[in-house]
Amino acid sequence: MRKILLLGFILCLFGLQNVYGQEEKADYQSPHAMVAKVLFNDYALPNGFDGDTLKMSNGLEFGYIRNINKYLNIAFPLKVGLANVSGFRNKRTIFSADALLQVQYYKDEAKVVPYLFGGGGVVTENFEMTNVQFPMGVGVNLRIGENSYFNLQGEYRKSQAADRDNLQYGAGFWFRLGQRKYEEQLGLDTDGDTVPDIQDECPTEAGLPGLLGCPDTDGDGIADKIDECPDELGVAATLGCPDLDGDGVKDANDLCPSQPGTLENNGCPETNSDRDHDGINDELDMCPDEAGLARTKGCPDSDQDGVMDSEDDCPNTPGPISKKGCPSRDSDGDGILDEQDACPDVAGPLVLEGCPDTDGDGVLDKNDDCPDVPGAASTRGCPNIDSDGDGVVDSKDACPYQAGSPKTGGCPDTDGDGVLDSADQCPYQAGPAERGGCPFIDADGDGVEDKDDECPAQAGSKATSGCPDSDQDGVADKFDACPNTPGPYRGCPDTDGDGVDDSQDSCPNTAGSVSNYGCPEIKPEEKEVIVAAAQAVVFEVGKATLKAESYAVLDQVADILLKYPDYKVMISGHTDNTGKSESNKALSQERANSCYEYLVSKGISRHRMQFKGMGEEKPIASNATEEGRELNRRVEFDLYVR
Repeated sequence: MRKILLLGFILCLFGLQNVYGQEEKADYQSPHAMVAKVLFNDYALPNGFDGDTLKMSNGLEFGYIRNINKYLNIAFPLKVGLANVSGFRNKRTIFSADALLQVQYYKDEAKVVPYLFGGGGVVTENFEMTNVQFPMGVGVNLRIGENSYFNLQGEYRKSQAADRDNLQYGAGFWFRLGQRKYEEQLGLDTDGDTVPDIQDECPTEAGLPGLLGCPDTDGDGIADKIDECPDELGVAATLGCPDLDGDGVKDANDLCPSQPGTLENNGCPETNSDRDHDGINDELDMCPDEAGLARTKGCPDSDQDGVMDSEDDCPNTPGPISKKGCPSRDSDGDGILDEQDACPDVAGPLVLEGCPDTDGDGVLDKNDDCPDVPGAASTRGCPNIDSDGDGVVDSKDACPYQAGSPKTGGCPDTDGDGVLDSADQCPYQAGPAERGGCPFIDADGDGVEDKDDECPAQAGSKATSGCPDSDQDGVADKFDACPNTPGPYRGCPDTDGDGVDDSQDSCPNTAGSVSNYGCPEIKPEEKEVIVAAAQAVVFEVGKATLKAESYAVLDQVADILLKYPDYKVMISGHTDNTGKSESNKALSQERANSCYEYLVSKGISRHRMQFKGMGEEKPIASNATEEGRELNRRVEFDLYVR
């Protein structure tokens, strides 16, 4: 078969060479193409098998491709090859026929054309087995000639049959059968604007023939693709933007849109005019329509104090620039200028910087809490009267007849917690203000206040509402099914991550289903092997000696037990009712033991197996017929996880 594949690929290359030779002579480009590839088939990885067991094999693909448009193709590949598949020692001959839809990104000048594809197909093995497969994948065409490409492709094929999912990798050549006739190309008009695509500068947007098929939204004769203002009527000189004064500067950038000017002057005219005749050119004049002075940049200065009238708070009275053109003043008439007077609106002596001191105690009225009664500066101008003797004068004492401290405004705070006794709910126990002055009570010292602590006598953490959490998994010990082992499920771990915590998981190190106590489910086809083994294991007549044909059956049972190491098995022997009951029970025990020992020889641990002889106690058919007695002579294998 390998020689046939090689010969087929060589013939493919020979045919491709002939097509290349015709490319230069081709005068049309048809939508038809052919593809030929060498394939590499992998049935191991998608089905979870070892690559050394099911090695990669080869094949050939020949296909026809029909182009729909620049984005879509349909393809019909035929494939032949060899495959190493599950259940067979020798390679199987594979034939397939597919129908695919390809989505590509194609440009005429492109060197690389990537694509995605998907579809369905029928596959047959040795013309004995047939199944439906659904291929999907990616590929790329690399241009090597006008009508030819080198093709690389990878696909995943989902099969409806068991263990027949596969990966295929392909490499080969893709070639177009020619070019469309020029007349046919002229007939293509994707956007329906009467301009053939081959002549259309905007083939996917309907436009005007005079603009090579491109649209002109604002109707100014400039195609939208080069029009900087596609929604506003404009001229070519400003790339489609409006220019009211026609000076070549578009209105959006023209500082003088109604006066022609120069680009250098932002669309404004060059001028040396002096409209207000003050001898200052308008370009330099901040007030070009009002005569002014040079020192005020052409603006008027009525009081000629150097401050232009528009910025002069006293435009008719000269004053310094620092005072915005106003003269120095003494608003309170105390002989001290306002800028030097600490109290410019109230008369006062120079020694007190112009501020009054009504009671003459040396404390300015603005700082004197008792402005009409002499007092000391230390008591802010008030007389030294302190009725409760707490160091806070009565005038400043919120509680003048209850001793306090300066920190509390003269009011008492017995426990010194910063909360006045009048507002303190626990005046003799220090506590924070947010707790009304009451202390934080935490009997077990775990940082959780007793009123919020679900276990106030046992130290815990805030995460567990004050209750202990020995394994620190966030689940309090009283709710934790595994208090000494951290875990997410009721505080228990789930080692294999199957959603069944280890305390309930019969297979804690192997992921399984919840319904099967956390153990993996045995596949239906493997269960069938176990059931079939009951009748398939045979012995010498009247003996416990296994016949040779039983070995293959027991080997299959051993393979299943090795595959599922968490399962145990009960081996039970059964007989028909021929002979004595005691003899039948002894024989069934010996036969069950023979199977037990054989499985031990195949590497199955004795700890995983039990056996017993049931004799004629549990028939599954009538012992009145030969067929029924044959069914009753059996060895059953019962797999369980608990």
